[in-house]
Formats: sequence, C-alpha cells, structure tokens
Amino acid sequence: MIFASPSEQQQILYRSAFVRNCMTIIVRSHVALNRSSLKTTEEPHITGEIVKSARQIVESEYAEPWMEHLEILDDPPQDLRGRRGKSRPRIDIEFVQTMHGRRPRFHVESKRLYRSDSVSEYLGPSGLQMFVDGTYASEWPSAGMIGYVQSDDCSTWLGRLADGFISRRTQLAVCADQPGWEATGWTGDGLDSVQNSCHERAAMNIGRIQVFHLLLDFAA
Repeated sequence: MIFASPSEQQQILYRSAFVRNCMTIIVRSHVALNRSSLKTTEEPHITGEIVKSARQIVESEYAEPWMEHLEILDDPPQDLRGRRGKSRPRIDIEFVQTMHGRRPRFHVESKRLYRSDSVSEYLGPSGLQMFVDGTYASEWPSAGMIGYVQSDDCSTWLGRLADGFISRRTQLAVCADQPGWEATGWTGDGLDSVQNSCHERAAMNIGRIQVFHLLLDFAA
C-alpha cells in the first residue's frame, strides 16, 4: 500500500476544497437564473449565463472570503501539443485560483440532456472522454461534467447516465479499484446529488483523473 506524504495529503485536501468551492459556485449560479427561459436553449447560451451569474456572485459585496481569489472563464482555449491558434480545444468553463506561483485550475465540460442520444454525447468523445484522453485537464487530477436537464427530470437522467457509464467502462478507462460512478457523499450547498468517477490516463502517463458530475434542472 502506498501512503501519501504529509505535503501530498495537504495538496489533496486543498484540491478537494477548491473543487467543492467551484461546484458550489455552479449550483448557486444555477439557482439565480431564470431557468424556465432556458428550457430549449443551446448549451453555449446556458453556459454563458451560468458564468455571468457566477461572476456576479464572486464579485458581489456579499461574497464570502473564499470567493475573493476565484476567476471564472467562459469557453477559454486550452494549450495542447500540436494545436495552435483557433485549432486549440476550448473548455466550457474554467475556474482559476488566483495566487502567487502556479494557479490551480478546475475545468468543466457541459452537455444538454434532452433527447435519446444525449447520454452518448455526455459520455462520448466530445464529452467525458475529452478528460479521459487528456484533451482537457491533462495537468490536473480532477475536473467536472455538468448535465443541463431540459426534459424529464434529474433523477431520470442520473439513472440513464449511470447505466450508460456501466456499459462503457472499458472505453472510459474506469479505475479497476474503484466502483465506478458513485455519490461523493457531500452534503449541503446543494451538492448532495454530485457523483464522481475515476479514470485511468495510462496511455498519456499523466495519472488518474477524478471527474465530478452535476445535473442542473432546466426542465421544470
């Protein structure tokens, strides 16, 4: 068994707190939106509204102290070997912790959940697999996926995604010693429903990635 050193344990705890803060901002941003007006809206529009709402929250005079050094970017290009200029991939949302030295980042990809092929889009080559293959978040141990629910309800889509995840364990390189898709156990801040999954990135030799999954309701 391999044990983390005290410094590694501190980094893990810091990263976990950073990720939770980012997910909390997303939940609060969603609550502040006129959600019914976005029931049939395209993904870039919804993401733009979430980022705008998130910025208003962190820049508010009532913002909590931990929000002070959070920067939130909408559709920023990502550096990837061999890709330059407009050919660079663009992540939907990027959180940056502003600080001295290397700045921690948390990348989030989003997909609409509204039709029969939405599960494939969420889990496929333009969704979750972008993290698994190292296109997104190659330098970081965790990332996020958001599902914009525009039909049925979050519980129904959560079941569909869980079933789709199980049938794609191999192509998603699910960690062998992990159960796969499971609840984080987080409580409060509207995060009770957040799920997480673990994926190997052995082919790129960049270590595992933990992906946090959150569904946001726009169908009601």
